[in-house]
Amino acid sequence: MPIVRALLLLILLSLLTACENPFAPAVVGPSRIVPIVRQTAPDSVLHNLKYAYEHRDIDVYENCLDGRFVFRYIDQDRTGQIEQVEISRDGPSGDLARTERLFRLFDEIKLETWVPVFDRREFPNDEIWEVYRVYFNLSVKDLDGDFGYQFFEAVGLAEFKFRRSASDSLYRIVVWDDRLNQ
Repeated sequence: MPIVRALLLLILLSLLTACENPFAPAVVGPSRIVPIVRQTAPDSVLHNLKYAYEHRDIDVYENCLDGRFVFRYIDQDRTGQIEQVEISRDGPSGDLARTERLFRLFDEIKLETWVPVFDRREFPNDEIWEVYRVYFNLSVKDLDGDFGYQFFEAVGLAEFKFRRSASDSLYRIVVWDDRLNQ
């Protein structure tokens, strides 16, 4: 009789765990996105951002960005003049679309060096923004030759500004300043 009970218990347990799918974990937060870690601090957003790049996961990447997100960098225009370029989050030439193309183009993306350092707080429009500087070494490779086996590497500094969302209390990036050419 004890063997029958043990066998029934084992069958019941296997049936209960069979309904759980490890490849479809529970969703977190109102955006229905599955973040790698809950973005309760800027450090956790940077963790998710690194994961998104290295795994080419546009959903995790999108969840790292605030609705008012802006990416800024310094570039040379067609006449040779230096200008600051500002790219918004959304739209056909927005940061999300550009990053999605980057994820599709390159087979391997690595952030081998990723050193976030808290820098300061800013107070725009009665909000509190946490500012971090991140030293990075980014490499991207086309391993299968679809785009001529291209390989690029960037070593530099980026400044990230984070704000906590009033709707879900999670942190997201509001401004990403690429300091590579500065």
